[in-house]
Amino acid sequence: MKRSYLAVALIAAGSLAAACSTSVGGQDNAATSPIPSTKDSIVSRTPGGTTPGAAHYQPGPQTISIDVAGVARTALLSVPADLSQPAPLIFAFHGHGGNARALDRQMGFETLWPQAIVVYPDGQTGHPNANDPTGAKTGWQQARGEGGDADVAFYDALLTELEADLPVDHDRIYLMGHSNGSAFVSLLRNERGQTVAATANSSAQPIRFIPTDPVLSMFMSMGRSDPTVPYDQQRQAVPVAAQHLDIDPSTTNVNGYLTTDTSPSGVELAVYDHPGGHEPPPELPALLVAFFQRHIRPRG
Repeated sequence: MKRSYLAVALIAAGSLAAACSTSVGGQDNAATSPIPSTKDSIVSRTPGGTTPGAAHYQPGPQTISIDVAGVARTALLSVPADLSQPAPLIFAFHGHGGNARALDRQMGFETLWPQAIVVYPDGQTGHPNANDPTGAKTGWQQARGEGGDADVAFYDALLTELEADLPVDHDRIYLMGHSNGSAFVSLLRNERGQTVAATANSSAQPIRFIPTDPVLSMFMSMGRSDPTVPYDQQRQAVPVAAQHLDIDPSTTNVNGYLTTDTSPSGVELAVYDHPGGHEPPPELPALLVAFFQRHIRPRG
C-alpha cells in the first residue's frame, strides 16, 4: 500500500518545495521590522564556561549566542522557573525573512506551557528564492547539504548545549516550524527524528521526506486561502503521511477545523484545515501545545 503514494510524493515534492521557497509574505514580512519587546533588553551571552556542571541559563527569557563553525548563531531561549525535574523542549523555527522574537510573539509557547523549555532560533541570510534572489533575508535550509548543512549543525549545537546545561526530558523534544521553517522541520524530522517525540508544520507541508521519515506523530496546519504555498499542494501531503504513519481511518475525529486520526500503535496525525491564509491563525499555538503534550518519544 505505501508504494502507491510514492509517485504522488515524488511528483508533488518539487512543486511544493518551490512554492515554500517563495514564502516571504504575511507575518514573515512583518517580522523583518523590529517591534519593541521586553526581551530586547536582555543581554546576549555565549554558552559555555569553565566550571563543569555550572548553570549558564537562569529561569526566564534570554538571548543566547552559539559559535557554530566560527559563525555566531543566536536564539531566544525561555527557561521555566522550576528546574527540579525533566522539562519538555520545544524548538520553533520562523519563516523566510522572520526572526525569533517575532515568532515568539505569535506563538508564546512558554506562556501556554510554563513547564517547557522553549527555544526560537534565528535563521541566517544566504538562502535565495524567487522573491529574495540574493538571499538577503533570513531563512533555513530545505535540503541535505544546502549551505554546508550549517542550519542542521546549528540545531545539533543548540540541542547539545541545552541538554548539557538544562534538565531536558529526552523523551519530550518537539519541533515546530512555519513556512520556510516548516520545510526545515521536515528535514530535521527526517535527519534527526530518532530523538524527537512529535513535529508540527505550519503553512507548508513538504512531502519529499515523508516516505523515509521515522514514524512520529505529526501536526499539519494549512490555510485554504494561503496565497504563498497553495492549499491544494499542501493537502497532497495528508494521504502520504496517513499511509506512512499507518493511520486507521476508523479513528477519525473531527472537531471544528481540526481532524485527528491515530494508528494502531498510537501515532497521531492531526490536520488543522482552516479558512485563513499563510499566517498562523491565533488559535494554533494552543492546539500545538495540546498536541505536543499528548506525545512522548516512541520506543523501538
